[in-house]
Amino acid sequence: MLEGIFSGLSTAVMPINLLMVVVGCFAGTFIGMLPGLGPITAIALMIPITYGFDPSTGLILMAGVYYGAIFGGSTSSILINAPGVAGTVATAFDGYPMAQQGHAGKALAIAAYSSLSGGTIAATFLLVSAPALASVSLSFQSADYFALMVLGLTAVSAFAGKGQVLKAITMTLFGIMLSTIGTDPAAGVARFTFGSMDLVDGISFLLLAMSTFALSEALLQILRPTKDTRTLR
Repeated sequence: MLEGIFSGLSTAVMPINLLMVVVGCFAGTFIGMLPGLGPITAIALMIPITYGFDPSTGLILMAGVYYGAIFGGSTSSILINAPGVAGTVATAFDGYPMAQQGHAGKALAIAAYSSLSGGTIAATFLLVSAPALASVSLSFQSADYFALMVLGLTAVSAFAGKGQVLKAITMTLFGIMLSTIGTDPAAGVARFTFGSMDLVDGISFLLLAMSTFALSEALLQILRPTKDTRTLR
């Protein structure tokens, strides 16, 4: 195990690979800042560039793009309340109110520090515990996956404000109902598509996130009465 870790570290600290990490992070951050463009889109744009690289260099470049796009998505979540991927939805809960109070820079700095520390800790933990996690994952059965799913769905109540637990649970059930639309991944049967080809692949999370956060915020900005700053004479 240690030999593999040292071999990977020696590959990662090569100058070309360090350069690819920096380039990938910058490119991913700029792409992730655009509402509606997430890490998948960023990686898709970078795949043709990696054809002439070594496999390790190409993977390092795409990893940098992925992490940069995840962090870049927090920028649109904080500034305009428009998360483009699932990983940046929680950032809008506290980041956008801070931006409205004039603390956008502070919110962006907190997101940057949290992304760096969280990514570093998670990568280190995965590096150390990957063999043990692999053996545990092989023992998982359908009941275990169902229990994890129930735990994740009930944890939604933790994000609910005081007296809004019922609303959070209701929205969770509504989200589950929306997720049943589309083609069944196990049986291949179309569910609740009503003959529409646009619903065969289900409802896109990006479309749902943009309509829930960005569109609602745009309508609120339009409908919210503005103060008249003109001086009466």
